Amino acid sequence: MKGYSLAVAFNAIFLVIFLLLLLSYSNNVESTRTLKDQSSSPAFIGLIINRAYSGPSHRGAGH
Repeated sequence: MKGYSLAVAFNAIFLVIFLLLLLSYSNNVESTRTLKDQSSSPAFIGLIINRAYSGPSHRGAGH
């Protein structure tokens, strides 16, 4: 009976550690995803603006 309770305790500890690592990884992914979206948005908007101003009536003003 003592060996069974020891195995259950190890399984519970392993499960808690696994869940903590999974939670930590998901928080890390979310933080890098938001930073990437924030930094890429101005570049994308700038590309659209440059393309709008490089039409035939502006003669390459966006280049």
